[in-house]
Amino acid sequence: MKAYLTIDDAPSATLGAKLDTLTAHDVPAVLFCEGRRLADNRELAARAVKAGYHLGNHTHSHPRASAITEREFERELARTERHIDDVYDRANASRPARLFRFPYGDDGGDRSERFQRVLREHGFVGPERADTADTRYDWSWTFDIADWQTDDRAVLRENFEATASDAARGDEIVLFHDAGNAPELFAAFVGWLADSDLDPADPLELLP
Repeated sequence: MKAYLTIDDAPSATLGAKLDTLTAHDVPAVLFCEGRRLADNRELAARAVKAGYHLGNHTHSHPRASAITEREFERELARTERHIDDVYDRANASRPARLFRFPYGDDGGDRSERFQRVLREHGFVGPERADTADTRYDWSWTFDIADWQTDDRAVLRENFEATASDAARGDEIVLFHDAGNAPELFAAFVGWLADSDLDPADPLELLP
């Protein structure tokens, strides 16, 4: 079984230490970035790209899609896209694909088809998975230990073990967060992932 690590709410001011952890364990990842965080931590994001990690769009200000209009959604996308393109330019690297994740996993509710159309029209690509019947242009997840709910390492470990025990169904798209997590807690999580029966792999393998 493969584990495709995706990290939301990047880049935080502590991303540098977290990149060191990922590199030490040889764990690939996609960083889903907020535009406002990219504006504050542009050089850290460029360091991530230079190290071989990929940047995805997580909107500019992290709104719930069901609470904004289609036009506002497009503006959120566009502002963040400009920051991401600038980071790749700074890193002198080619961007492999446009990836997007909805904040909170809120895909717009009753208007989800309209938001999917916006993503398609702007060239975003979702993962190709055998367990997904419909074509989608955003990235969801299948492995979530609710790290935003606790900073207690023991509780997080329990969550990880419980989630990993249910992971026998196949490859997993793993969710963790950058902002709000101390480097030490992030390092513990990456260590558990690297030592588990899940084999960390590049999320771009999932592209169609």
